[in-house]
Amino acid sequence: MNRAMEEVEWSEKEFKIHILINGVRLPLTVKHKDEEIYRTAERIVVKFINDYQKIYSQKSYSEILTYVAFRLAVALTKQDSSENVAPLAERIKKLDDELKALLAS
Repeated sequence: MNRAMEEVEWSEKEFKIHILINGVRLPLTVKHKDEEIYRTAERIVVKFINDYQKIYSQKSYSEILTYVAFRLAVALTKQDSSENVAPLAERIKKLDDELKALLAS
C-alpha cells in the first residue's frame, strides 16, 4: 500500500479525545482528520465563556452559556449566508459575461 493511501486510512480512523469546557470533560470519538476542528471549537467556546464572564460578571452561568450559544449561532448563520450567496454571485458573473459578449457582437 502506498503512503498516500496509508495517510487517508489513518485520517479516517477514529480515536477518543477529551474536551474540557468549564470543568466538564467530554469524551468524544472523532476521526484523526477532524481532531483539530474539535480542539479549535473547544478553544473558541472556552474563550467566549471567559469573555462573557468578564463582561457580564453579575450574570448566571446559564445566562453566559445562552450568550455564547447565540453568538455561535449568529456566526454560523453568517457563514451559511455567505456560502449561499457564492453560487448566485458566480451565476450573475456568467450572465454578465454572456451579456457583454452579446453586446460586443
